[in-house]
Amino acid sequence: MFLYPALTAGFLFVAVPLLVHLINMLRHRRQRWAAMDFLLQSYRKQKKWIRLRQLLLLLSRLAVAALLIALLCGWTGGGQILSVLGGRTTHHLVILDDSYSMGDQSQGAASRIEVTANEDNSVVGTAYARSLQALQDLTRRLANSDGSHQLTVMRASRAAMAVRGGSDSGDAAADLSAQTITSDARLINRVMATSASPLRTDLVPAFDLASELIRSTPADDKYLYIASDFREREWGSAERLAESLRDVGNDVEIRMIDCAAAPSVNLGIVDLTPAQDVWVAGVPVVVSVTVQNFSTSEAKNVPVTCRVIRYPQELQLADPTLTLSGEVESLPSLMIDALPAGSTVTKSFQVYVSQTGTHAIEATLPDDALPIDNTRACTLPLSDIEKVLVIDGDVDGRGAYHVASVLNPGSQVRIGASPEIQPPTFLRSATLATFAPYRAVYLIDVPEIGENAAEALSQYVQRGGGLAWFLGPNVNRDGYNASLLGSRRFLLPAPLEPVAELAPTVATESSDLQFADDATPLLAPLRSAGDASLALVGLTSSWDLLTRSLNEEIPDDEPRVRTVLKRRDGKPVVTQHEVGRGRILTTLTGLDGSWTNWPGDPSFVVFLLQANAWLWSGAAPPTSRPIEEALQRDLPASTYAGQATFLPATTQPPRIPIELAAQLVEPQTVGDDALYRHRIDPNELVIAGQENVDEFLRPGIAEWGLTYADGRGLVIPDAAVIQVGEGDLKRADSAAIVQQFLPQEVKFVTSRAWSEQNQTAGSSTLTLLLLGLLALMLAAEQLLAYWASYHVRPDRYAVAQSHSGRSSTVFAEGGSQR
Repeated sequence: MFLYPALTAGFLFVAVPLLVHLINMLRHRRQRWAAMDFLLQSYRKQKKWIRLRQLLLLLSRLAVAALLIALLCGWTGGGQILSVLGGRTTHHLVILDDSYSMGDQSQGAASRIEVTANEDNSVVGTAYARSLQALQDLTRRLANSDGSHQLTVMRASRAAMAVRGGSDSGDAAADLSAQTITSDARLINRVMATSASPLRTDLVPAFDLASELIRSTPADDKYLYIASDFREREWGSAERLAESLRDVGNDVEIRMIDCAAAPSVNLGIVDLTPAQDVWVAGVPVVVSVTVQNFSTSEAKNVPVTCRVIRYPQELQLADPTLTLSGEVESLPSLMIDALPAGSTVTKSFQVYVSQTGTHAIEATLPDDALPIDNTRACTLPLSDIEKVLVIDGDVDGRGAYHVASVLNPGSQVRIGASPEIQPPTFLRSATLATFAPYRAVYLIDVPEIGENAAEALSQYVQRGGGLAWFLGPNVNRDGYNASLLGSRRFLLPAPLEPVAELAPTVATESSDLQFADDATPLLAPLRSAGDASLALVGLTSSWDLLTRSLNEEIPDDEPRVRTVLKRRDGKPVVTQHEVGRGRILTTLTGLDGSWTNWPGDPSFVVFLLQANAWLWSGAAPPTSRPIEEALQRDLPASTYAGQATFLPATTQPPRIPIELAAQLVEPQTVGDDALYRHRIDPNELVIAGQENVDEFLRPGIAEWGLTYADGRGLVIPDAAVIQVGEGDLKRADSAAIVQQFLPQEVKFVTSRAWSEQNQTAGSSTLTLLLLGLLALMLAAEQLLAYWASYHVRPDRYAVAQSHSGRSSTVFAEGGSQR
C-alpha cells in the first residue's frame, strides 16, 4: 500500500544498475596477449569468488534503488507485520452527522458548483461528501498502521431513528460495529455509498449510543471522531451535546472534523399548505407558499415555480417508468421581488381542479447551496358536494334560512355545501349513524338536547365532524350543561351562565361586537379590515360562560377554548375549540333577530363561510406528512382489497414498487367497518436492519397503488416533507465549541487539514526502519564496491609504474578486465 501510487512507476529505476552491469559486460573483447594469459590463469582460479563479490555489489545497488523509490512513494505496507510485534488494540468510533444540512454545496467564497463523482462513485462537493472522504482517509491510514484497529461507524440519523423506535443498542444503529480493519479497507464501501439524509437530526442520541459502544468494546486506546458541519443552530449552545459526551469517559480522545465551508446563498420553502376551505371539486382553492431567506444578504427577483398534478379516477395503475403517474400542469410562476436576509414571505395562488380525488401540488425554487429545501409538495383531497345538517328551534326557521342561504346561495355560485334543514324532533332518536352522512351540523336555538343525541354528537365530533351552536333565548341552560358537559363530553366551551344584557351604547363607545384579543385566524379576512367591518352590528343580549379564576389550571384532558369575537364589555360571543378530531364553534346569541341584527350584516356572510371551512377541516385528511413519521393508511375492508403497493418519491425513474402486506384491524365499535391497515415505520426498519429504509425517507410526491374489492385500481399521491430548521447554514465558532466542552479535551480540525494529515501519516516505525535500511545498504554498497575493485599495494606501486610501458592491466571497479 502506497500513499502516492502514481510514483510506483519509479520502481523501474531498480533495473538501471542491472542494465549498466550488462552493458559493461558487452564492452569486453577477446585479444590474445602473453601477459594476459598469466592474468587469465590467475582469474580462473579466483573466478567464483570474484563473481560472488560482483553479485553482492549488484544486489546492494538494486536494494538501494528499491528503498529510495519505496520512501518516495510513501510505502506503508509494513503495518500488518509490525502489528504482530506491537499487539495493541485501538477502537476508532466515527459519528457521521448526516442531517440534511450536510447536503450543503457551498464552497466558501465560490458559488455553487456542479456535483460530480470521484473514482469511488461518492458525491463530491457537499459537506457530507467531505465527511465520507475523512472516513476513507482515516480507514486507509489505519489499514497500514501498526497495531490492531477496530472501526465503528454510526450515522446520526440512524441513531436518532433507533432511539425513537425504542432501541438503546448502539449495534442496531451502527453501520459498522467494532470491525477489524484489514489491509484492503473495503469494509466501508457500504457507508461510502450513502448520502446525506433528509432528516433534521439531533446528535444527542448518537452520542449516547456511542458512549455505550465505547464502554462495551475493550481496547487499549479509544478515539471518537465527530464529522459534522457545526451549524450555529445546534452547536452555538452545545451544553446538551457536551453533557452527553461526558459519558464517553476521560480515556477517549475526541476529535471533531469540520466538513463545511463558509455558507453561500440559501433560500428554502418552509411551508406549502392549502388554505382552510371546503376543498370541493370545482371550487377554487387558495394555496399559500412560504419562502425563507436563510442567508445574510438580500435576495431579489426570486421565481417560485408551481405545478399541480391531477390524479383522475380513471387512473388505475401507477407507472413506475415515470417520475409521477398523474397529469402534470404548470401554473404561472410567482415572483418575489425582494426577500431580506433572515425574513420570510408568503405568496398565494389558486388551484382549480374539477375532478374529485386526491391531487398533488408542488412548488420549487431555483438551485442554491442546499437543494433539498428548494422543493416542497402537498396533497389536495377534493370531494364532491357535501351535505350539512341544519336544525332550527325557531318555528319560523329564520336562523336556518340565514345559514342555508349563505352555504347554498344558488345561481352560478358554488360553495360546496348542500344544507338539509330538519326540525328539532330529528334529534330524538339520533345515533352516530344519523350524523355520519353530514360534514357539519348546525344547531340553532334548539331548546333541548337529549342524552342520546348528546352522546351521538360527542362521537360524531370525536371522529372529525364539525358542530356549530347558535344559542338563542329558547335554550334550556340547565339541560344543556347537564347533557353537553356531562360524562366529560366537552360539547360546550364552558358551563352556560344566565343571559347577560349589554348596556346601550353611547356615541363615544366602540361597536357592540369586536375582535377578540386572541388572534385566531378564523376571521382573518374581516380582521384585516379592522373593527370598522363590525361597526354596524348591534347586540343586546348573549349567554354568559362560567369563567375560571386566573390561578386555576386547566386539566390536560380538557380542550383549549379560544375567543373569536367578544362583546363591548369583554364577554365572549363566539368561541372555538377542538374535541378529538372534530371542531366546535359556539355563538352565544341567536339568529332570530331578537338579540342581534348580525345575520343581516355583510360580515355575517364572511363569518359563516370561514366558520364552515374551519368546521370541515377537522375531518379533512392531512395534506403532508413528515418523512420521519410512520407511513400508515387505513382502508375499509368492505371497499378495498388487502394488497397495496408503494412507489417512493424520486427524481430519476424508474421507480421500484414496494409490495405492502395489510393487517386486518377488527372494529372496536358496533356498526364500524373492519380496516386493512398498511403501515411502515422507518424507525422499526432501522432496528430490524432493513436495507430499504432510505426508500421511505425521500421527500416529495410518492404514490400509493390501491385495489378496490371489485378489482379496480386507484392511485393516490402522498406528500412527504422535511422538517424545517436545517436550512440555516450559519456556522458556529470552533473556539466557542471547544470552550463549552471543557474540561473535556477536544481537538478541532478542518476536513482539508484532516485529509492532509492522513495522507502524509503512515507507520512512522516503518519509515524509520526504511531510512535505517537505506543508510545500512549505502554503507554496505560502498564497502562491497571497495572490496570488489582492484587496488595496488603501496610497496608495489613503483614496480607497476616501471612496467607500464610493457603492459597495461586495469581492473575496473567491480573486477572487470580491460
